[in-house]
Amino acid sequence: MPNERLHRLLCRFTDIRPDEAEQALQLFLYFFLTTFSIYIIKPIKESFLIDVTPAWWPYADFITAGLIGFVVAFNTRLLNRWPRRKYFSWATISFIVLIILFWCVFKTGAPDSPIPFTGTIIPWIQRSWPVPVFVFCFWSDIFIVMSVTHFWLAVNDVFNHRQAKRTISFFVTGGLLGGIIGSLSASRLAHTMGPENLLLIGPVVLLLILAIINHLYAGRKKLEKDISTETARMKPDYLESLRSIRKNKYLRILAGAIASAIIVGSLINTQFKIAVRQAIPTDEARTSFLASFFLAILLISAIFHLLSTGQILKNFGIRFGLLLAPSVLCLGTLAVFLFPAAGIIAWACFIRGSDKTFDNTISQSLRELLYIPIPPSIKYEAKIFIDMFVNKVAVGLGAALFWILYRISSFDRISSIEQIRQLGILIFCFAILSIILIWKIHAEYLATVKKDLSRKWQDPHKVLAENMDVDRARLIADTLQSREVSSTLYAMNLFHLIRKETLTPELKEFLTFREGEVKARSMDSLLDVAGEVFYPGIEETLAEKETETMVTEIMDLDVYRKAMEARFRAIIKDEAFTEIERMEAAKLIGFMKPTPIVIQCLDHLLRDSSLSVINYALSSAAMHRCAEHVSPIIALLENPMSRYEAQNALASYGPGIEDILRVQLQNEAYPLEVRSTIPDILARIGNQKAADILCVQLSCGNEELEADLVDSLYKIHSMHPKIHFKKKTIENGVLSIVRKTYNLYLSGAENKLSPDLPDSVSDPNPAVGIMIKRIFDLLTLIYPSDDIVKAYQNITQGTHKKADASLELLDNVLGRDIRLYLFPLIEDLPLEERIRHLKRLVKGLDQRLVMVKPRVVGRFV
Repeated sequence: MPNERLHRLLCRFTDIRPDEAEQALQLFLYFFLTTFSIYIIKPIKESFLIDVTPAWWPYADFITAGLIGFVVAFNTRLLNRWPRRKYFSWATISFIVLIILFWCVFKTGAPDSPIPFTGTIIPWIQRSWPVPVFVFCFWSDIFIVMSVTHFWLAVNDVFNHRQAKRTISFFVTGGLLGGIIGSLSASRLAHTMGPENLLLIGPVVLLLILAIINHLYAGRKKLEKDISTETARMKPDYLESLRSIRKNKYLRILAGAIASAIIVGSLINTQFKIAVRQAIPTDEARTSFLASFFLAILLISAIFHLLSTGQILKNFGIRFGLLLAPSVLCLGTLAVFLFPAAGIIAWACFIRGSDKTFDNTISQSLRELLYIPIPPSIKYEAKIFIDMFVNKVAVGLGAALFWILYRISSFDRISSIEQIRQLGILIFCFAILSIILIWKIHAEYLATVKKDLSRKWQDPHKVLAENMDVDRARLIADTLQSREVSSTLYAMNLFHLIRKETLTPELKEFLTFREGEVKARSMDSLLDVAGEVFYPGIEETLAEKETETMVTEIMDLDVYRKAMEARFRAIIKDEAFTEIERMEAAKLIGFMKPTPIVIQCLDHLLRDSSLSVINYALSSAAMHRCAEHVSPIIALLENPMSRYEAQNALASYGPGIEDILRVQLQNEAYPLEVRSTIPDILARIGNQKAADILCVQLSCGNEELEADLVDSLYKIHSMHPKIHFKKKTIENGVLSIVRKTYNLYLSGAENKLSPDLPDSVSDPNPAVGIMIKRIFDLLTLIYPSDDIVKAYQNITQGTHKKADASLELLDNVLGRDIRLYLFPLIEDLPLEERIRHLKRLVKGLDQRLVMVKPRVVGRFV
């Protein structure tokens, strides 16, 4: 019950599952207290550093960049050797001890310390006073980076990447609130306690964090054992971390993208300091302004995060979110060349505020998501190396660029506005570099996610097309069957096989295998010469090239043509011909030239009472492809016994028949049996016009034809991948099927959650499974088909890990509306939770579909 109440409370603020509520709240408090302590330490650090001569400021960054590698090496060694709970606990205890030590140094060792002390250590500290400030700044950077890194490692330990992606905005909200309250507390208490005494708040907060860490990892021995097993194979040193990044292209690009973004931020910070120093000369006013500015940034960040971060990720995806910050900063930097000197402080507040707002919200969230597809064997080393080494080296590089610019361009002799503009050129260049690297990292991100996904089965249409010729198989079957019916039919079927160049030696050997001799009407029977003989070698004789040439020449003779036409006239007059004789005539017509009497006789045979005659006539109609035969062939689609041959005949017409088929497909007066066969015929034609006809019909929302339309569209795309499909039309078709799937669940909810409904896509429910399959078949038409197929197969048949990777792939591939309405159907959710999501989304989906219908009907008319 407590978990249920906690879940009901938290689900008002974030998308969370009942079994995640307790851990999510603990992680929320963990990040809240972490950022609270950071914003207590941070203003103290800035206050102490301001007292140092400004010329020394870059050297603080140099020291951090130079020493951070040793900290990374030591930290990585401990991370890989110790269980996660022990490592986090001892790191927190060391922070507490060091804060108390720094308090003693600043309280008693500062040159202006009010506490008198005699001895050897304190006077030495006072004589070398800037050094303790630099040491504290270095430790502060380590504390900030390690604290945040430890939190995100805990998130990766407790949640999988799908859970983390849903709850990450909730955690960031906790971090922002902690920063706001921490900075507000520091600004209020600094007047009464003084900067040195503010340090004592840190140990109290860190003790609370220590309690949360131990509670979070309590009872997770298996998790720690798995993590220890994963990391035990790794070399716990700095060089191994560097090698991991050098060997992995994704990590190299990720490190470059993060470094370029940090360099941009470092240079923007320098611009901001120059502008503030110029506009606000007094220390008191400047300190007050900076405190108010940082508090305002946190408030703006919190509002922006609550209103925009989740929506940006949900509606526009990772790539847009990653590109947003460098794009805004790039354009904002160019704007500095338009601002007058008097307004430069306003511009500096905007550009620095934008950088910090993005860094506190969407940029931070997305950077953490980029670590998700990295293999666990190198993830932790790579993250610590990038967060604790690459970041600080990038800050040092930004300081170095300013240091070089200051000394080679008479930087100190020009006005503040010109200094800012010179720095703007560097910022613009690195912002462009960041955009390029982000574009590449997104491509690598998808490639990394797809790396572990493979097809569970191949496309049946392609497999069938590559391994079996269905028409040839039917012709062989007809040939074998005709041997028992008529030697003439048998001879003509053999001749048909020869003309199609499919009478291989193996097939010839199979056909000639028999017990005894075959009674055949020799070649004279084919030429309409009476008399039967025993002819055991007809297959071998027909297979000879000379025989094929002779038969073709005889059929071209006028005397033979006139004799056959006389026979065809007799058949048209309904003279007494047996069924076998009509079958022979229907087959023979396919080899003859399409003279008027031949076409007339074929039309007559297409209306014959015998299905065997009709099927042979359809085979001949497929060879001649005369326009006057289309109507009787379409009529034969209604009979299931002649349907397949009729479909073959119509498909053989190829391009040019699409408009006739469109009329049949759209005319609701025609029998459904006829209309349902048209999509497959259009799929066999397989051109752009056929695809467009099927798409328009799909937009009409005819449920009876939906399965045939989707299957035919999928077949067209599978066999002709270059054909283009209108994205909006297909998306609307997908959403229409999604809505019908919603009905299955919601009707089940009204029936008190019928047990026939599945909890997940992989459950054996035919109705839901069929609908989901149709949705994914349509998605292959407008999105990378291999990605969609792999995702579908791994969601339905793969492990939980592969299903999560598939969902992550779809999240980066599919459009906003498709993601919004499809994911509640394919995510692994309890049935009650799924139905709650569907009820919440159904109204918006209905409105979306209603807005589409008028346009579809207008286009159809």
